[in-house]
Amino acid sequence: MAFFDDLQKSVTDAAYYTAKKTGELTGIARVKFNIKAEEVRLKSTYAKIGSLFYSAEREGLDHTEEITALITQADKINGDISAYREKLAELRKSRTCSECGGRISKSASFCPSCGAKIVREEEENSDDTDYDPFVSTEADDDDAEDEEDEEK
Repeated sequence: MAFFDDLQKSVTDAAYYTAKKTGELTGIARVKFNIKAEEVRLKSTYAKIGSLFYSAEREGLDHTEEITALITQADKINGDISAYREKLAELRKSRTCSECGGRISKSASFCPSCGAKIVREEEENSDDTDYDPFVSTEADDDDAEDEEDEEK
């Protein structure tokens, strides 16, 4: 009977692992699709900006407002693409180098593409110590007691 229990557990574990991996791959594929769709929108927006600029130069028309709106739209699309790329890196358990934009593992100390030193979030937060000079610690209390003994 123990054999069948072990077999059932193994099959259940395999099914769980497979479902988990399938979900991860589906998430990655969805994010990649969104990146490609946004890149197509960005390319179209750039083409519209170029077309309006060309007609403004050739025909003397003022398309400043339309061009400004399209530039704002392009900036938003670029921001969306960046957010999708961060999400993709998170799903792949990696991150993006702040210097060159290359993909690096979360445990890397240096970027393999550009060699930049990677500052981890934990290191950035470790500099922000909450030190209050008016709150005594045990060591401060011991020092104060020693000073009182010396005065007596």
